[in-house]
Amino acid sequence: MNSITTEVLIKNDHKLNISIDLPEDCPIGAAIVTITINPRTAHDRPINRIAEIRGLGKGKVWMAEDFDAQLDGF
Repeated sequence: MNSITTEVLIKNDHKLNISIDLPEDCPIGAAIVTITINPRTAHDRPINRIAEIRGLGKGKVWMAEDFDAQLDGF
């Protein structure tokens, strides 16, 4: 028996569509598929959004040396 684990996001409509690429050695034909739902807490969730990765924009922002200087006409 092969075991495959994948993480999914259950949305508000409580419907889940799963598409899993099976290994080549997986036998072809009828099979029994068992789904076990293990809710994750906020602490268990992996970082899955780029915005949450700290330091990602380091070195990409430039600021002029006279940024805080008084503007002409004010």
